[in-house]
Amino acid sequence: PEPYHTSALTGEDWVIELLCGHPDHIHTSLGVSHHVFSTLITELRNAGHTNSQYVSLEEQLAIFLH
Repeated sequence: PEPYHTSALTGEDWVIELLCGHPDHIHTSLGVSHHVFSTLITELRNAGHTNSQYVSLEEQLAIFLH
């Protein structure tokens, strides 16, 4: 079988790759469109959620959705 997860990136760099890459990639990896991901980040920030000491809120959401 051919490997599915082939990105050499991890963590925040992987999330940036998802957000800046092909729109189908974020939907395939996280199950949401770029627009939905951005809206969720905005809503979480409005609710008072922030980056942790070492992990951005975007990476935290990506981990939750993945």
